[in-house]
Amino acid sequence: MDDTLFIDLEQTQLLPGQHVAGKILWALEKGPKEIRLSLGWSTEGRGSRDDKIEAELNWSTEATSGEESFEFTLPASPYSFDGTLISLNWALTLSVKKGKATHQLPITVSPHAEAIALSAVPNESKRKPFSFLKR
Repeated sequence: MDDTLFIDLEQTQLLPGQHVAGKILWALEKGPKEIRLSLGWSTEGRGSRDDKIEAELNWSTEATSGEESFEFTLPASPYSFDGTLISLNWALTLSVKKGKATHQLPITVSPHAEAIALSAVPNESKRKPFSFLKR
């Protein structure tokens, strides 16, 4: 039997400040001691990677299978975005303390219920020069 973790969430495109409720399910070969569900975001792309866990829930259990309900209230920011150089992605991550089983569910947090697309900055050479001096 393979270790299985699953996050059951009705919707993955969410609004800032929204109340989110779902279930976690597990079927493991050995009792996990602890199951952890975290809500967080991370950046990817050029430059250094940033990440933050905004909320976390823990369940102590020796049961090799089961399910638990969870609830989070999403923070007001940051929003999910996709840019040319960097993106910010949200996810729910389920893991066990004893063992290596993990499961990640990507989610989107935005006022538009989809990642904000950042457009490229206009080429500086195409801009007209600005001068404070009038001639």
